[in-house]
Formats: sequence, C-alpha cells, structure tokens
Amino acid sequence: MGKGDSIIVAVRVRPFNDREKTRNCKLVIEMPDEETTVIRDPKTNEEKRFTYDHSYWSHDGFSEKKNGYFEPSDAHYADQKRVFEDLGRGVLANAWAGYNCSLFAYGQTGSGKSYSIVGFKNNKGIVPIVCEELFKQISENKKKNMQFEVFVSMMEIYCEKVRDLLSSTPPPKGGLKVREHPKNGFYVENLTTVPVNSFKEIEAKIEEGTKNRTIAATQMNATSSRAHTIVKITFNQKSSKQGAGGTSMKKSEINLVDLAGSERQSAAGTEGDRLKEGIVINQSLTTLGRVIKALHDSQKAKGGKKMQIPYRDSVLTCLLKNALGGNSKTIMIAAISPADINFEETLSTLRFADRAKSIKTNAVVNENQTERALRELREENLRLQSQIQGGGVTGDNEEIEKLRRQLAENQKEMEEMEKSWQQKIAEEASKHAGGASEKAEMEAKKKRMCHLWNLNEDPALTNVIVHFIPIGDTVVGNKPTSNGNFIQMSGLSILPQHVILKNDGNNQITLSPCSEDLDIFINGKPVHGETQLQQNDRVFFGGNHLYVFNNPTKKGIKTDITYDTAQAEIAQNHAAALGNRGIGGGSKSQFCSFCSLCSLCIIPGDLILEEELMSTLPLVQRANAMATELGRNVKFEIVLVSPEMRGLTSGLTEIWIKVHNISEDTYFLWEKSRFMNRYYGMQEMYEAKQDGSEDWNLTKERDPFYEPPDSPVFIASSVVFLQSLAYLIDVEEQFPIVDLSGNFGIFRGVSSQEIGLLTVGLSPCSTTGKELRGEYVENPSQLIGKNIAFKVKVISAVGLPRRILKSNCKYRFFGSKKMTTTPTVSGNTPSYGHEETFQFKPVTKEVADYLANSNLYITFWGTQRPRGSASRKNSVSTIGSGGGREGPNRAKRVEKMVQQAKSAENRNISVKALETVLRGVDDNETRKARKQSMKKVGAGSSSQVTKSSRSGSKKPRKKEKE
Repeated sequence: MGKGDSIIVAVRVRPFNDREKTRNCKLVIEMPDEETTVIRDPKTNEEKRFTYDHSYWSHDGFSEKKNGYFEPSDAHYADQKRVFEDLGRGVLANAWAGYNCSLFAYGQTGSGKSYSIVGFKNNKGIVPIVCEELFKQISENKKKNMQFEVFVSMMEIYCEKVRDLLSSTPPPKGGLKVREHPKNGFYVENLTTVPVNSFKEIEAKIEEGTKNRTIAATQMNATSSRAHTIVKITFNQKSSKQGAGGTSMKKSEINLVDLAGSERQSAAGTEGDRLKEGIVINQSLTTLGRVIKALHDSQKAKGGKKMQIPYRDSVLTCLLKNALGGNSKTIMIAAISPADINFEETLSTLRFADRAKSIKTNAVVNENQTERALRELREENLRLQSQIQGGGVTGDNEEIEKLRRQLAENQKEMEEMEKSWQQKIAEEASKHAGGASEKAEMEAKKKRMCHLWNLNEDPALTNVIVHFIPIGDTVVGNKPTSNGNFIQMSGLSILPQHVILKNDGNNQITLSPCSEDLDIFINGKPVHGETQLQQNDRVFFGGNHLYVFNNPTKKGIKTDITYDTAQAEIAQNHAAALGNRGIGGGSKSQFCSFCSLCSLCIIPGDLILEEELMSTLPLVQRANAMATELGRNVKFEIVLVSPEMRGLTSGLTEIWIKVHNISEDTYFLWEKSRFMNRYYGMQEMYEAKQDGSEDWNLTKERDPFYEPPDSPVFIASSVVFLQSLAYLIDVEEQFPIVDLSGNFGIFRGVSSQEIGLLTVGLSPCSTTGKELRGEYVENPSQLIGKNIAFKVKVISAVGLPRRILKSNCKYRFFGSKKMTTTPTVSGNTPSYGHEETFQFKPVTKEVADYLANSNLYITFWGTQRPRGSASRKNSVSTIGSGGGREGPNRAKRVEKMVQQAKSAENRNISVKALETVLRGVDDNETRKARKQSMKKVGAGSSSQVTKSSRSGSKKPRKKEKE
C-alpha cells in the first residue's frame, strides 16, 4: 500500500447460531462474488448492494475435520486460513517494512468478531496466527548484525476507563490516564509492556490478560460485550552498521482491536427519560461512528475544506487516531449475522463499513538512528527542565505538570533504549518465575481435585477462573478468614462468609449457606439449606458468580455447559415460581417450558419472549442487588405486557420492568430499552463506589435508580367493547381499569388487578355529528357503504389509587395514525369530559368487522404523589383498600337499553336479536380468556344478560318471528 491508501475493509458472514435456528430465521445475506455483499429487507424484499475489498462467505459450505477445524467443502466458503492469507499476511509484511499496523473488528454482539480475530480451538484467528508467523520469520531471518525485539501489552476500555490487563497491581482510581505526546500522539501512561521471546510467551500473556479481564468483569458487575480489548505488539528491528558504527532501528506497532458490540441504543423506551442524554451505553463506540463519518465527509469535501475530527471525545478514538487517520496501515473486519431478525443491526454495520472504506491513512516507515534518537531525547529533556525551572511559558501549574510528565516519559524511554534485549528478558523472567510451571500444575490439579470453573456470557472468558475445593471445610466469601481454606469472591451480594463447602474425601461435597437470605442457586433453583453437589451442577453465587462443579474422581464430567444454558435454568425456575404464584397454582402440565404461564402461550412469538426473558432476568437481579448495596430503596421486577395492555390491537407481548420506589411508594413501568439505559448508569454508579470515588453518590436528578413522582407513567388500561356500535346502539358503560399485578401481568389469561372504573360513551352519529337515535341494524354488514361517524366519549373515572395525582387517557380508533389523548385531570375521580368523532365515508368491510369483533384499548397515564405528601394525605379514594367493589346494577341498564329498542319510532327490531348481541357467547380461545379475566366485574350480578354484555362478540342469531 502506498501513501494515502484507503483502509482495507472486509465483511464476513457467519453461520446461523442456535438461537436463529430455533426461531427458523431466514437468510437475508448474499455474496455473489468475493467483493459484493447483498442484504435483503425481510419485510419488503428490497435489496441493497455494497462493495468491499473482501466479502467472506462463512455461512455454509464447510465440513468439520477430526481435529475440529472447519475446512471448505466448496470454493465459496472462506475459512480462517484464507482470511489470514488475505489480511494477516499483509499485516506481517507491513510490520517487517517498519509500518504501524492496525486491525479492528466491528459488529454487533454475537456476530463473530472474536472468531475472526482470536478464533476458537483449532480454528485460530488472525491474532494467534500473526504472532506465530512473526516468530517463525524472526527465526528464519536471524543475522549477525540484526537483533529483533518483540513486546506485548494488553488493555481494556470499559465505560471510558482504561484497565491494564497485564498488571499485577490493583488499577488506579478512574483507570489509567491517556496522555498525548507531541510527536507520537496519544498513549496510555504506565501501561505494562512485556518483552517476549516466543509465540508461547505471547499466548501465555494473552491468557493472563483474559483471566484478569474475567475477574474484573465478575467483581465489578461489568458487561463484557460493552468492553473494547486492545492487544498491542511492538516489533523492533535493530541493525548495526558495519564500518561506520552505530545502530538503526525500525519500529512497528501492531494494534489488534476487538471492539465492543455495536448494538444501537433504542430510543423507544428512553423518550422523555431525563437521563437519556446522561447515560451513553458505549460512548467510545458512539464517538467512533462520528469520527468515521467526519473523516468520510472531510475526505469527500471539495476544495480541501478541513473539518474538526472528534478524536478527543472518547478514550477509544484517542488511541485509534493513528489507525483511523494517521500513521498506520489499517484493516477493518465487519462481522455480520445472516439472519432476518438482525436485519437492522446488520444493515447498520454494512453502512458503517461502507463509510470506513473511503478513509485514507498516511503510513510512513518508522526508522531512526538509535544514537540520534538518544541525543534528541537528551536535548529535549534539557529544554523541558529549563522550561520547568522558568515556570513554563504561561506560568500555569497545569502546563508545568504536563512538562514534568513529558520529561519523565522521555527519561523512561531513554532508559529502555539503553538497556540490552537480554536485560529486558531477564527482568521480565524474574517477575514471573515459574509461570509456565504454575499453569501445568493447575491443569494437573484439575485432574485430581474437586473444583469450580466459571461461566461467562463471553465464551472467551469461560473456564478461565478455577477454584479448588480441598478436603475439609472451605469458606467462600469476600474477606479471607484467618484460619482454614478460603475461596475469595468479590462483587454483588457476596458476604464476608457466604457459603461453606464441605469435602468429605472427594466422596461427598456439600454446600451450606451461611445465612437464610443469600442468593444461591443450584441448577437454577434457590438453595436455603445444606445441599449435596452433583457432577456438573451449575452454582450461582450472589449476583454475578456462575460456576460449574466438577469432581474428577467420578465419571460424567461435561465440558459443553454454556452460560446461556445455566441462565435459561435460572429464568425457567424463576418464571415457574412467579407464574404459579400469579395464577394461583396448578399442575405443571398447564405451564409451558419457559415462562410457566398457561398452555395458550406456546406460539412462535414466545420464542422471542423466551430469549428476552433469559437475557433480562439476570440484569434485573443485578439491578436489585446494586440497589441494595448502594442503599437505594427500590425494587425491580419483570412484567409481561400484552399488546392490549399497551393500547394496541395486535403485536407481541413485551418485557417491561416494574419499578417500585418503596420509600415514596410510587410505581413506574419502564420499557426494556429504558431499563437498559438506566441499568448501564447503575453499573457506572456501582463501579464508581467500588473504585472508591467520592462522587459515586449522585443527586436525585442524576441518580439512575430514581424516577420523580411527576414523571408521566403508564398506570393501567381498560378494554372497551365496540360491538354496540356495529349495530348502531348508543351506550354509556363503566369498564374496569386494570393494573399489572404480580410479576407477569395480563398475558393470555393471567389475572390482573382492577384499580378503578372508567365511564365511556359510544354513539353512532351522522357525518355532521348528529347522534343517531333508534336507527338500529340487525347485521353489521348493513353498515358497509354508508357514510357514518362514531363518537367516543371518555367521560370520567372513579376509584383510582390515592397515589395518582394527575391522569389522562390515550387510545387509537380504527384508521387513526396517532393516539388520541384526553385532557390531563387531577384527582382520584377525574372528569375527563373528552369527546372525539371518527368519520367513515363510507364504512368499509374492514371497519364493520373492526366494530363487530374488536375492542378499543384505552391506556392510562399519569403522575403520582409520593408517600407523606400533603396532597396524598388529603386525597380520598372511592374504592376500599382491598380492591373489591359492589359492581353497578348492569342488569337494569341492559333492560333499559332493551326497552329503548322496543319503543324506537318507525323501527321494528327483533328484541331477541338485540339481546343476543348484548349477551354474546365467545367462540374462540381468546374470547374465553378475556371473559375469564373479566369475571370479577360481573361478580355482583346473577343476570346472564349482564355478564354477557361484557364479552359479546358472537354474531347475532337469525331473526325470529315476533
């Protein structure tokens, strides 16, 4: 690549994963040739084509060899060797030429980034092959006057903090500092750089860094998919000049970057959230997108117009400045999913890669004379000392401190340059004497001692931490005991003495909680007393420690247990307990395999719900644990909200989070995206406290746990039956206002709580607004073709909880693009006085069917009074605290409607037909479920007509002779 060459961009598509296979996902990616990638919109079948330097098809067309390597079975498949030959080989060539090289992988979580960069088992990725080939070439190119030096460093960027993954000392508060050198650009201050002599040494260091990363992620409750990992390899080639003396050096820095998942932050649930600007799920990745766009626009701009590139807005972009627009030869791999369910994320990744391919970098050979470099450093140090003694240029303390840092950095660089390679290797060896033997010893111990090995959502971090269980008693906790065996686990909900493990000569190992209120799960089930551990048991300690138990003295050890499997067990058993409690018991056969709800819920849409429940449940558990540790009197729980509860006529049930501020006795419902936004803020707050920051305790305005009482919140909903309008019957009725009770709310028959009554009027009228009186029809089909309007009146509500300060209602009538909203009214018995007319010129079959067979779903939104407020004390609820009420005398009202029908002027109508309409017998499972959920409404009436008026959906019987 010559000066000003563009970034090389490759796109790689992986096979379907288990989740996508379970959901019978469709393939939306095609790669007709080695450069073109085509993506098809699953909704419209519209295709978008992109061209890159390489398009790698790794979706199918391969077979697995005996050693586990995936080899091509046709020429279209791109295996790991081909990817290395195309990309990794170029990285090596550039490194030998003295260029800086950067390789980074971009894509959503689970798209296959790590597979391309690191690989899996015998399917080695670019990083290990590059390192292995580098040392092979060094051994082949050794000459008398040449010396080769290789150094490795490894860091992680998480929540804008840099962590040294090769350091044995605790990280400083706030992480390592990123500084800027006037010549070399941005660097990480005090980052550990380790000299290595072989590929095995690099491999050992990367394993060490991965282990440190796992321990930190577990203790700090960090989400690995939000972290960026950078492995930096420095390759020096020193050559002695014959005759003239002196030494010249070529220096190449190879940055291998595994970026965090590129999931886009949904705005749906953060609308109106006061913290949506304050919490950025991943500031570094967001800034990287802006940098790429700015570079793209800058290099496309006419007239050489310069644009400000926001490198300084995040730690990641500071450290990647050379890779993106400076002295580096750069390659980007965009990893994508082949499935239709990931269409939006995949399209976003392809667009990002498309912008990146136009960016140009200006790499130069990094070659200098060692003696000249040392002389220049000495001269610069003299100048810096002179400036410091003179008080700097402006006399500013910050500038003097900056000069001192630069002086210290120069001094450190000089000392390193003056050391021989043998000295550097010897120093490093003395720090880690016996490192290789320690690893071999640990592997040997795993074959003879009982132990626990960790599970992590990132497969690369699984089976990295091992805790051995010696014979006798072993205490597990966060503070070592003075006597006996101890396993230290730190982090969420881990007590100083959490559990005791008893090993009876490797024959029987038992686990005993040290307290009754501990979070301990074995195979997903809570444990409260002494329990014997069995082979391959999944043990969950506290809020974030998940392990597998193995006893090597017994048969049956499994190595294929995954984090997802263990989390599915916890979610299933958790849901079973909540489902049984919410429904009121029942046999196991009545409940499905994942949510323990009624058998009606086993439909394809629930596969999505199952996945969401599995992924959300551990986050909710951790949020509760963090709330406890941070002294926030808040409780979070999962609720499943049906489309009807959200005011929709169709759609999928969604996971929402119910938030109870116990101190103020206020309740809120957060959409999942809003909860996720807040969850990352909670993590940062928790980590700040763990770091010892004095500013961790945020004010209410910035506290992610806190929702002000005056925040508009979804309260409840009401189902209004429209069948009367299908027969042009004017009606005014009270309908139950239903809240989400229990943890699973209304979901295909699961009971919920009635918190009030809503009075709604429905009137057929002319298109001029005049209400139609007595113009009944016997069949809704008679409305088709006529110009008719329908008036919806949301009149008032009674019995709302005392905590409700103000409320309004929202609904969407047939054909409306926007929600219709009532006025916002104060009090427990609000009088909304809302009226809206919907005209149809003419009524179509769809409108007639809607009126005859559908319902109007009205949602309640409002603000609340906190506990102890004067307005709450003075408020009066018309409903008893127990939630029960004497229902209105609906039989009399129905009889009145029948009498009005009989006395209608100039109109003969079958009263029998009218009664049938009002009675209505459900003829499908959905109607039956709805009728069951509304039984409480008609509890006070024995009239069959009264009960039926709530669920009338069956078509009227044929007209009988009077």
